[in-house]
Amino acid sequence: GSCPLKKVGLEDWVGLKSEAPPPRWSFDTQPCGYPSVTCMDTSPDMANCDNPFPDANIYHKDETVIATYFDDSFNRTLEDGTKSAPCPLNLIYQTSLQEYTHMKSFDCPVTCYDCANLCRVQAMSVAKADQKFDPTMQGCNAWVFCTNPDGCTNGEKTMPGLSCTLKRIPLDNPDIQKQMRAQSSGDEQVGTGPPLGLVAGGSSDFVSGFCNVRETCVNTESVRDRCELGGQECGNEQDYACGGYPYQCSDGCIPSCPC
Repeated sequence: GSCPLKKVGLEDWVGLKSEAPPPRWSFDTQPCGYPSVTCMDTSPDMANCDNPFPDANIYHKDETVIATYFDDSFNRTLEDGTKSAPCPLNLIYQTSLQEYTHMKSFDCPVTCYDCANLCRVQAMSVAKADQKFDPTMQGCNAWVFCTNPDGCTNGEKTMPGLSCTLKRIPLDNPDIQKQMRAQSSGDEQVGTGPPLGLVAGGSSDFVSGFCNVRETCVNTESVRDRCELGGQECGNEQDYACGGYPYQCSDGCIPSCPC
């Protein structure tokens, strides 16, 4: 299907069973390296986007819709005049850990994993040098995928079948703040579902998720102060590089690290 998911629980937990968090949803895709299969980017960068919510349409009245993709090579226009955002597309991005840029190519997203990955890189592509290329500060931080090939009802509007919508929910939103704290603290409730204040009604045909919704030294003053007190300085990758397994970045002291 367009959105294969799996529950990640005790069978994937390394450590004491009593300390395992509640099962959460994850993308069910093959790892990369096999011919002719859709694969998952297993780099740590995807860790902050690998938490889809089935039967959920993340929505808030203050959101900004960045783009909706549903092109199918026919360049169709819907009855209400809506057209897909241009795709395929190439996105260029940089991180604070590297002085050179990268380019990643995307076909039109046709699965919820494609949608989440596109959200991740879109935020990176608009990150700014004076914010240490922190992908949480602007760009996509929520994605919504319509799993019904015949379209998904969203209030008075019907979203195109197998469409991917990239959104930005303001960081000062209380529900996003709650999600950021939970993601950064390892709260056991993160992953069980999105905050109720960010879910639209009638969401059964949608799968959605957050991306790069976490506390960093750039978007959270208390984290920045803690990093500076520790002598790391915000974004000081010369003294502290991203690394380790599981991937760690000193509690968000380096925004580009996908901790």
